[in-house]
Amino acid sequence: MSKNTNFKYRLEFSKTGRMIFIGHLDTLQLFHRAIKKAGIRIAYSQGFNPHQLTTFAVPLALGVESVGEILDIQLVEKMDCEEIKNRLNEATPLDIEILQVIELENSSENCASSVRFADYCVSLDGQYEKVSSVVQEILESDEILIERTVKKKTKTVDIRPLIKSLTVDKDGEKTEIYANIATGSKANLKIDVLIEYIYNKLGLEFRFEKVDILRGTLYTEHEGDLLPLCLEEEFM
Repeated sequence: MSKNTNFKYRLEFSKTGRMIFIGHLDTLQLFHRAIKKAGIRIAYSQGFNPHQLTTFAVPLALGVESVGEILDIQLVEKMDCEEIKNRLNEATPLDIEILQVIELENSSENCASSVRFADYCVSLDGQYEKVSSVVQEILESDEILIERTVKKKTKTVDIRPLIKSLTVDKDGEKTEIYANIATGSKANLKIDVLIEYIYNKLGLEFRFEKVDILRGTLYTEHEGDLLPLCLEEEFM
């Protein structure tokens, strides 16, 4: 079957609770099994090793919760979006929930190519005044240089252009950092890199497993504005 005859859909889903300890590849396999279990007629690639035509926007780090994950799928028949949502919710574990499904134009760019930014909320114990000071310093900086080692090569990178917004709030004994940062294949800043920088400025040791991280909405860009990936079609 020609690829152009497939029907494209975009799923937004949450990954919380115990599911945050399931890695990206296992999450992919989970959805492959759920799609089969739900009786959804997924399209397959051609060639010697056919696979389901599914695309995630961007992998989620192990141990991070999310309420805005995006998965694109291609079907061989047209389906009602609510039916897809309901069938998959019956076939997936409790801590994976399909939040909404939209139908895409056949010519639409896939989510992995479209994603540009992501919202994050990071919760840590205390330190509100000090964190607020560091965040203000970041916002007033023209550049933030850090050293990154990739494939045994160390280079200096300016992460300031990758931070679109950064705020801090207090919730009881918790300090919450809200960040909108570059995410995707075009430009990418890992949230742990940003939080580790803040911890270093505080003179504290950063331990990923001691910080609660939630990823929210994933965005593309449209005419200079950020647009949630699951609303993209309404504005195109």
